[in-house]
Amino acid sequence: MYPNSQQIEILEKNLNFCSFLYNNALEESISYYKRFNKTRSYSQQCAQLPEIKELYAEETKGLYSQTIQQVLKKRETAFKNFFRRVKTKSGKAGFPRYQSRDRSNSLIFPQAQMTKGHWGGVKLLENKKLQIFGIPGGVKVKWHRPFQGRCKQVSIKRQAGKFYLILSCDAVPLAPLASTGKSIAIDLGLTNFITTDDGKASLSFHHPKPYKTSKEKLAYAQRKLSAKQKGSNNRIKAKKQVAKVSEHIANIRKDFQHKLALKLIRENDEIILEDLNVKSMLEAGSFEINNLNISDASWGGFVQILSDKAEKAGRKITKVNPRNTSKTCSRCLKIKESLKLSDRVFDCQSCGLSIDRDRNAALNIRRLGMSLAIAQKQFQKSLALC
Repeated sequence: MYPNSQQIEILEKNLNFCSFLYNNALEESISYYKRFNKTRSYSQQCAQLPEIKELYAEETKGLYSQTIQQVLKKRETAFKNFFRRVKTKSGKAGFPRYQSRDRSNSLIFPQAQMTKGHWGGVKLLENKKLQIFGIPGGVKVKWHRPFQGRCKQVSIKRQAGKFYLILSCDAVPLAPLASTGKSIAIDLGLTNFITTDDGKASLSFHHPKPYKTSKEKLAYAQRKLSAKQKGSNNRIKAKKQVAKVSEHIANIRKDFQHKLALKLIRENDEIILEDLNVKSMLEAGSFEINNLNISDASWGGFVQILSDKAEKAGRKITKVNPRNTSKTCSRCLKIKESLKLSDRVFDCQSCGLSIDRDRNAALNIRRLGMSLAIAQKQFQKSLALC
């Protein structure tokens, strides 16, 4: 989105009030729980909105009513997720935090359908500009691709000083690709981002390692930020610079992952890979790999992108248990417990196999994927007989 200076000022004001409202709703919820030992519901806080709008008439006159409601719904969701994590003991409980103005970065329009006749807080004009509630004139938008399906929700997001339009759509049509008759097993790594079961690494898509190449630039921007006085204009400028460097790193990583995922989807009907628990790997203090290298690789993000593209293209993704895929000999299936991360060649003492470590893992991943497919077919046959 390319709003003008007047429109940016209104968007910033709306985001600031949403942050203010969220923090007050969170404060009230905490006080209510301490007093009555139960949480404040979304409907209870929504009942106070008419009074809030009257008290803050100037701040809320440019805000769509459902956008304000979404702020309170976000507060309720944060509390529900906290109590769920406490109950299930799944990771850190993570009590809801207060939001600074920098952390409140989105305005949500839950019923904006992006049609020329519908309103819902956002409307598409004839000149492809957007009419947004409370903002005078049409907002210029660069439509880098047409949206598909039925739009159910529109979000306006601020990131690194820029504004983006995000559409949540339902009934998005599939775009199945022609069958290739091929399948591939891949091992995710750091030296080579992927290695296939035929021994080919992704040489044409060399992993750029964006954090490793830009960490000095990011550290310099962060040092400048820490030296600025809180509340000053120079600190605001320094924050934007840090955000720009971080955005640049993320964009390089996403660009690489999208291109690689598209190549794999176009060339194969089935892709077999490990079902990695990246979160556990990052939390394991005794793990041999530096956590920053794991985060830079972003295996979880790549698998998600690959899965999304596969679903739309009608391709199959098979995930297997990653346990001992690197330590198991792909020929005799003996486990080599003494294998270290620094050992880049797998030498089997039982059968004499000498093979690249990553290719050995990819071969084991294919074997597990094929075994899983056979087991599924047998299960389906048994159901048919019943």
